[in-house]
Amino acid sequence: MIGKDLRFNWEWEAAPSVRAPELRATWARIEIQVGAEWVTLVEDRESGSSRRSIYCPLYPIAEWIAFNWWFLQTDARPSGFLSQDRSQVNPAFHVLPAAIRERHSVRASGDGFAWPDLLIVPDGDQTRFAWESDRQAISNRPVRFMGRGDAWVGGDIVRHQLGALVNSVLTRLSEQGISGTALAREWEAIQQTSQDEADYCRAAARLGLDPYGDAEVYEDQIIEAAGTLSDNLLEDFFDAVDPDRMKTALDWLSRARRIIERSARRLETAQPEIPLAAKAEMTLEGASDNVAPWDVGYHQARSIRDQIAPDKTLPFDVERYVETTTRQGGDLSLQAVGRGASLGSPFVVLGRSGLLTSKRFTLSRALWHSIWDSSPTFVVSSAHTYRQRVERAFAAELLAPADGIAEILESPPAAATQDELEKVARHFGVSSMVIDHQVRNRLLAVA
Repeated sequence: MIGKDLRFNWEWEAAPSVRAPELRATWARIEIQVGAEWVTLVEDRESGSSRRSIYCPLYPIAEWIAFNWWFLQTDARPSGFLSQDRSQVNPAFHVLPAAIRERHSVRASGDGFAWPDLLIVPDGDQTRFAWESDRQAISNRPVRFMGRGDAWVGGDIVRHQLGALVNSVLTRLSEQGISGTALAREWEAIQQTSQDEADYCRAAARLGLDPYGDAEVYEDQIIEAAGTLSDNLLEDFFDAVDPDRMKTALDWLSRARRIIERSARRLETAQPEIPLAAKAEMTLEGASDNVAPWDVGYHQARSIRDQIAPDKTLPFDVERYVETTTRQGGDLSLQAVGRGASLGSPFVVLGRSGLLTSKRFTLSRALWHSIWDSSPTFVVSSAHTYRQRVERAFAAELLAPADGIAEILESPPAAATQDELEKVARHFGVSSMVIDHQVRNRLLAVA
C-alpha cells in the first residue's frame, strides 16, 4: 500500500511505581496507526483478549528517534533486506543485522518495554513502514503483537510526526520539572544543526554511517561526491556504494561520465528510438503516491512491448536500443552509468564484463532510465530504493513478459519444474531467477 497516513496517538497515564522519573512522567497508553492498520494491535497474555494499544513510557521511543534522526531520514540500505516482490515481508526480516535493527526498528528503543517489531526505512520522498507479528509470545512480555504490514508514508508526514512526538515528550518532561536528559541534549543539537552540517549528516546516513562517529574517516570522499555529483545521481551513489571504495568508485564515475559526454558530442548514429507514444505511458512522477513500484515498472514495460514488440513470446532485443561500452573498475554495487532521457539516445558504460543474461538485465534497467529518468546522468546500482525497484520490475517484464512465459511453459505455472523454468529462461535470454520471479509475482500472485 502506498501513500498512507501515519498517526501516533497517546494518553498520559499515572505510573507511581515506576522509579525512573523520565519514564514515570511519560507513561502512556499508545497507539500507532499506518493507514487503516494498527501496528500496536496486541493480544493480552493475561486476559487473552486483543486491543490496539500498548502501555509503556514514550521517553524511550522519543530518545531512539532523536539518536537515529538522520538514519530515519535518508538511510535506505535496509530495503535490501526486505522483500522485493508482492509479498509483504520476507523471512530476512527476522535476521536483520544488529546495526540496522538498532537504527530502524522501533523495538530497539527497548528499555525492557514491549514495542512492536516496526521498521522505519526512508525511500526517497516516501518512508517504508514494515512490521511483523510475534511468532509466539515472549515470556517476559505481557502482550504479543498480532499485526503485520508493509506500507509507504510520505516522508514529510513521517518527519513531522516523529518530530512532534519528540517535542511532546520534551514538553511533558518540562511540565514535570525534569531537565538535562540525554533526549533534550541530542534534540537541541539536531535543532541547531546548520544546513551544510545537515546535508553532511544525511549523506553519511545514506552510506549507513553514523554522522557523529564512524563517518569521520570518510569525510573527504563524502564532500568530494557532493561536489561532483548531484540530484538522483548523488543519492543513488550514496545509497549503494561501499564507503571503503568511495574514492575508487568516484574515479570510475568520473571516467565514465567523460565517455558519456564525448558520446553526446559526436554525431548520433541511426540507432532506433523508443516511440514517443510508448514513453508517455505511466511516468514515475506521482506514481509513487498510489502505485507499488513493481506495478509501475510492470505497466511501463507492457507499454513498450505493446508499441514495438507486441508478441509476448519473443525475446526483446534490448541491445538494439542501447549503445554500450565497458570500463572495468569502480565498485561492484555500481553496475552501469548512462545518460538520461534529455541527452539523446541511450548510451551506457558498464562497470564490468559478465554473463550475457546479466548484461541484458542491466541494459534493460538502464533503458528505463533513458526513457523516464530526467537526470542528465544516471547509475544502475545494487540499491533497492523505489526507483531501483521500478527499473527491476520494468526489466523483468520487458525481457520476459509474464503472459509470454505462461504461453511457453509446458505445465501450469504452479507445477512448472526447474528444468522448464530454465528452458524458458534460455528462450528469453535471461537468468532463471528472472523467470522464477515473474512466475511467483505475476502469474501465481494473481491466480
